Amino acid sequence: MYWERVSEKIFLFTSDRYALVNSVAVITERGIVVIDALPFPDEAKQIARFLELRTQMDFYQLILTHHHMDHVYGLFAFPEHLNVIGHSLCREKLLEIGDISLEEARRADPVFEEVRIRPPTITFDTGELILGAGKQTFRLLSLPGHTPDNIGVFLEEEELLIAGDAVMAIPIIADGDWAQAINTLKIIKEMAPDTLVQGHGEVILRGEVQVMLDKYIHYLECVYEYAEKALKQGYDRKEIWNIPLESCGLERVPLGVASHRLHIANILSIYEKLKAEK
Repeated sequence: MYWERVSEKIFLFTSDRYALVNSVAVITERGIVVIDALPFPDEAKQIARFLELRTQMDFYQLILTHHHMDHVYGLFAFPEHLNVIGHSLCREKLLEIGDISLEEARRADPVFEEVRIRPPTITFDTGELILGAGKQTFRLLSLPGHTPDNIGVFLEEEELLIAGDAVMAIPIIADGDWAQAINTLKIIKEMAPDTLVQGHGEVILRGEVQVMLDKYIHYLECVYEYAEKALKQGYDRKEIWNIPLESCGLERVPLGVASHRLHIANILSIYEKLKAEK
């Protein structure tokens, strides 16, 4: 794991063991607000300890952007009395499959034995939820597409958007909806944040935000075209597997060896939905 300071009040923590997934901590007058947590227990405990020592402050709130386990597992490392804030669908999903998925993870790797699932205790489903913490305003808003429950956290004073997996180095829609994902990216373009924290990958800074969002929109349009072509021309799985990520304008480097697999999963997801509609 490594960390960087995005601004005076914002710390970013990135896992170097799982797909560059990010966790964010915002220092407020009321205490520390943590948005998402990393999947591995030792990383999550390092974050909690680092923040306590660095800031000499208590934790105030926890926020979950969505239910995927690489964002959820590490919450166990933070004080149990804290509220967890998220979308109502996030709570439903974690109550439905959280413990089942965790047991599977434990069987694969006992390192997850100490993890406990913490579903949201404060939820919203439509509109926005405003959280005030001293002089800092957190605007929570629904950003579906990657998953139906994905939310973003807009820090008004910083003009910074923590987008969850609505924005990531390779957009992923296998567990979500292609059209919603594109619409969400267009909404974020209209918001025009100065700084954009992706769910996975590097922070996108002022001057690059619009360019990268256009790149991600183009990518999703491209994989849809490939899925249509594959269905029309009767591609088999091997032919689909050979469709390169680079042909849709992105590179493998950000997410390493997982990049191609995620790219193909996107195409197959759209392909299967188009096939079912025929």
